[in-house]
Amino acid sequence: MIARRANGFTLIEMLVALAVFALIAGGALTLLRFSVDAELGAKRKTEAMALQRRFLSVWTADLAQAAPRPSRDEAGISHPAFEAGGPALLRFVCTGWSNVDGAARPSLQKVEWRWDGKALVRSGTPFPDGAAPDPASAMLPLAAAPGLRFRTNDGVWHDRWEPQREGELPVAVELLLPQPGGEPLRIVSLVGVNYQ
Repeated sequence: MIARRANGFTLIEMLVALAVFALIAGGALTLLRFSVDAELGAKRKTEAMALQRRFLSVWTADLAQAAPRPSRDEAGISHPAFEAGGPALLRFVCTGWSNVDGAARPSLQKVEWRWDGKALVRSGTPFPDGAAPDPASAMLPLAAAPGLRFRTNDGVWHDRWEPQREGELPVAVELLLPQPGGEPLRIVSLVGVNYQ
């Protein structure tokens, strides 16, 4: 009698096939997870770089357009053209405020930069004298308070800004932004380049 051969797979062949398929599927899943993580990481990094560039653009433009013009607050108290310290990191009047809607206001704007414990924030006022500030906008998230230094006309850097005249501006401002696990990022911006 001739033995019949059964068509199909044995249990061992089926287990080997399943093991190979599981290995390939696991590798494919790991590769997919790696590519998704890489894409998310790149997106976060790109968004952080965009925030830094936007901040740097606004920061340097504000300082470059600083005007040697004293201002008054809502209570009518006079303030020097450029202030540093107190509740605000910096407070000054700058030019170049576009009036695209034709509102009844000057091209000057009083600007205030503060650190609110989480981010550097910027607020402006519609008028340089006697106006309440507009709501602040968060410009750059930070884990710790930034540092400031000021360069005077004699070329010396100072940790505090103490003007001799009400309309005096520093030549440059150095902003030290804390970086996680490293040296702070140093940004040096010229002040009032149109007036120096």
